[in-house]
Amino acid sequence: MSALQRFSFSVCCFLLFMGCSPSLDEAKQVLQQRIASQSQGCIKLVSFAVTEVQEFQAAGVEKRRIRYAAQIEFVENGLWSRGVGSGSLNFEFSPNPRTEEGKSTYSSRAASGVAAEMIRDLQGDRLMSEGERIRILGVMTGTKSESAWRYELNENRVSD
Repeated sequence: MSALQRFSFSVCCFLLFMGCSPSLDEAKQVLQQRIASQSQGCIKLVSFAVTEVQEFQAAGVEKRRIRYAAQIEFVENGLWSRGVGSGSLNFEFSPNPRTEEGKSTYSSRAASGVAAEMIRDLQGDRLMSEGERIRILGVMTGTKSESAWRYELNENRVSD
């Protein structure tokens, strides 16, 4: 078997393991639940892919660090309070009520709207439109118990 064939076989086995592992589905559910609860259903997780898995032991307990890439979609127009700095993203969301004319109550076209939008952005808030998608990258740590893996979000950020 050539080096290329061995590499291809290893990649296929890894992808098969990643796609079938219930413990990795639990990791996806942790992120999905955080998004749903913080956004009150206004943001949904549309994709989740594990990009790297590191397994290790600490104090005799099996642990796992997972790096992932995900994509979220906004179900309605509104203000996403994602937070600032290098910590984890927040998924808090305030729906943006529309006027009868179909215009947003947040006017981003007017000069005052542009200034307000800049201030919101500095505070970590961002106006989002229905159907808009954002890619995020993150890290979770899992701890194995007798019956299952328990995952915690460590960090995540918007991918540029």
